Amino acid sequence: MEQWLANPAVQAGIAPFLAALLVSAPLRRTRLLGLAIAAGFLVVIALAIGFSFESLTSTRKMVLVGLAAAIAMLGVEAAAVAPRPAVRAALSAAAGAGAVWVVLRILQQKDTGMALLAGAGAALYLALLVESTLRVGGDGVRASATGLVLGLGAGGLALLGASASMAQVGIAIGASSGATLLVQMLAGQRAPAGWTLALVASVASGLACLIAVFTGALPWYCLLPTLAAPWAARLVPAGERPVWLTSILTAVVALIPVLLAVGLAWFTAGAST
Repeated sequence: MEQWLANPAVQAGIAPFLAALLVSAPLRRTRLLGLAIAAGFLVVIALAIGFSFESLTSTRKMVLVGLAAAIAMLGVEAAAVAPRPAVRAALSAAAGAGAVWVVLRILQQKDTGMALLAGAGAALYLALLVESTLRVGGDGVRASATGLVLGLGAGGLALLGASASMAQVGIAIGASSGATLLVQMLAGQRAPAGWTLALVASVASGLACLIAVFTGALPWYCLLPTLAAPWAARLVPAGERPVWLTSILTAVVALIPVLLAVGLAWFTAGAST
């Protein structure tokens, strides 16, 4: 059993997917479906990284920010807070501040001007990613598809950026979001999900990408196309087609900018070698 759980494919893909699937089933008709993605995130952290916080590295800070996003999601949905612009802005700003905190040690090693520029860029990237992802909330298919492609994209980008642990986190987020999408496809109807369904997915995948940039070999500009993924998901109308077909179409369209980001990273890595 221990040998099976030590397999990276199980840690990053199978176990988070199964955990999210188990949580998704009873929560499919509630506003708390996003807890399934949080469950998958917790599983990959438990199996691949651990919950030791004696030394607050960037990775361990990422875990704490991801947990804070899950708590915020639970609080917002439990209180039935409406997705007002001010609320979305507050969550996005908090995510941006969290991004700066995650990479703070690295920023402290840079010149003041460069540190300010890099910190502002990290905060702006995650804030924009979270804000655009929250805009697809309320539609279970779009939110789940967005989390799916962002997670898988983060996994691919982190892998190309030589950050294996962040690649596992990204893949786990994609697998967990895929589980929430699969439950809706099998049920044949969109989940009445809360508008923060993909909050944990956007925060965790965005931070995984940033860590791959600041501690790995991933160029920062490779992240820019990922910002378009949530907007691309909105291009597919609900229509009268079956939910499973809409889910596939939404995921495919949202995947296009993510593939562009991965392709750019692949090209850059090839050019540097």
